[in-house]
This record gives sequence, C-alpha cells and structure tokens, in this order.
Amino acid sequence: MIIRPVVAADKAALMSVWHQGWHDAHADLVPSEILQFREPEHFMSWYDEAEETICVAIIDGVLVGFYGLIHAELSKLYVDRPRRGSTVAQDLLVHAETALMNSGIHLAELYCTAGNIRAQRFYERQHWQLQETFMDRLWLPAGAPCEGEVQTHRYTKRLGE
Repeated sequence: MIIRPVVAADKAALMSVWHQGWHDAHADLVPSEILQFREPEHFMSWYDEAEETICVAIIDGVLVGFYGLIHAELSKLYVDRPRRGSTVAQDLLVHAETALMNSGIHLAELYCTAGNIRAQRFYERQHWQLQETFMDRLWLPAGAPCEGEVQTHRYTKRLGE
C-alpha cells in the first residue's frame, strides 16, 4: 500500500469512498432532512470548500481510503467497504499521526459522531481518549434551507508518547 498526498486525478475515487463511507457510518445518526445534502454533488462542494491536507491510500492503483488533517485535527478517515477490517484504517491513522507529529503537533484531536460504534471502538483501540460529548453543527452547503446538529464525541491523543 502507498499513502501519498491527494492529486486531482484522485477526486472521483475519493468522492466515491467518502460518499459511501459517510452514508454507511452516519446516515442513521443524523436528522433525516440532512440526507438531501449528502449526495455526490454536495460532497464535491464540501471537498472544494475544505482547507484540509488530504492523503490517500492506494493498493494496486486503486484508491482504498483517505484521511484529512486541519491543524491538529484528524478531520476525516474513510476506507472503502472491501478493505474495512483490514489494516488500511490503522495504516492511514498512523500516517496521519506521524504527519501531525512532524508538523510539531503533540496533542491531536478528532470528532466522531456519537453512535458511530465501529469508529468509536477503532479510535479507542488506537489509544484515542474520549474528552467530551456535545451537540455539533453539521456541514451544509451555502443556502441550505435547514440546519442540523448531531451529538458528537471529541477524542484526543498525545502523540509521540
């Protein structure tokens, strides 16, 4: 597996992994009116607005997962269905933690939708610690006629210890 920065040619595959992964993990946890804003074109807008550093995992020329970083935050971590349960997520997480450490970050954070049990267990196995649970506003495109909030966990991890 190769983990490298995202390039323009990755965008379609990244959108596919992200769209599918988001729906698998979150669709049953968010207010139903939000789902109309979780179609592929909305993920494209979300991506275009993001100020993240994104790295992708490639196996045999196929994009199988990715992560996003914003400052000290792991903002996204998604793996395609066939690779879930493999080492791809762990490898991506280690790569992200190393990138944060190399940029001088020693206390990282991530946010996980409460009820996303698979992700919660994964992060806890990787020594991330739950710090708080709160209501967080969901991303919506500009001009959306609704607002949405969801109960969210904030995890932290001291890096390099």
